[in-house]
Amino acid sequence: MSSELSAPIGILDEHPEWSARLIAELERRRLPFEKIDHSNHGYDPRDRRRRYAVVVNRTSPSSHRRGHASVLFYAEALLSHYESLGIPVINPVAAYRFEKSKALQVELFERLGLPYPPTVVVNHRAELVKASAGFCFPVLVKPGVGGSGALIERFDSRVDLEAAAERLDFGPDGTALLQEYVESEDGAIVRVEVMDGRFLYAIRIVRTATDFNLCPADLCEAPPVLASGDLGACPVDPRPGLTVTRWDAPPDVVDAVLALTRAASIDIGGVEYLVGGADGRVYFYDINATSNFVANAPAVLGFDPTPRFADYIVSVATRGKARATA
Repeated sequence: MSSELSAPIGILDEHPEWSARLIAELERRRLPFEKIDHSNHGYDPRDRRRRYAVVVNRTSPSSHRRGHASVLFYAEALLSHYESLGIPVINPVAAYRFEKSKALQVELFERLGLPYPPTVVVNHRAELVKASAGFCFPVLVKPGVGGSGALIERFDSRVDLEAAAERLDFGPDGTALLQEYVESEDGAIVRVEVMDGRFLYAIRIVRTATDFNLCPADLCEAPPVLASGDLGACPVDPRPGLTVTRWDAPPDVVDAVLALTRAASIDIGGVEYLVGGADGRVYFYDINATSNFVANAPAVLGFDPTPRFADYIVSVATRGKARATA
């Protein structure tokens, strides 16, 4: 199969572990690839050689939590460079912009007429407190760039929010979301995964109501900023207090997820939603353009999505574009 590729597959990923299963599958197929660690990287815009048959963008906004803050904005320029060379990019720069901005995600929910918790976007702590006057508590404060639930905090009263406002970390882009907290039915969230414009699977994760540091793909804890070389890879087993099962998402929810990922230019990724315990309504709250797939997928899903991912990568590399023409 490697003879079908004009050049290696480029895997853009600064994390030492998150692409391990994909790499193992590519190695099993004897496909040429190169892992591009853009936490320590450079490129010359004058170099117009197409070094890769396809680039798989696996840049995560949580990179800044592993001491790789420069990746956040460098990735946009690098992806734009690859795209300018005519290299097909799976999850292109347009998708990455939605991946790293919760403000853009909320705007997309609104534009598509999809339900989401009441939200205001701010870039100053005084605005945060002022906006809270029209909110029902509890509320969440979410940095505009998070990753794995990083730095999300809950406040049960306006007094508590005012007292904490000056110490809140708005994250790398200085932007935050003030969002009404919706108690989920059974303490559960659902993540719907898509690939190449098609539904792949859905999983339901049941957790404690106050646990926001959740990475549904591998059920990992968001790592702290570390001075050491340990970058906090996700564990392969679920954490205590969490259960994950395959889930049949309603058809209208799947349709909404497909519409969201199309609008966000996401080729492979997931959308998360919850069902409100008080009103039974669906609320979308997160869009992800990086998928590690659920841990122990064959047992949970009944199949392993990684070979399908590899099939898709090869198909993009050989046809020369990531998204089929509508």
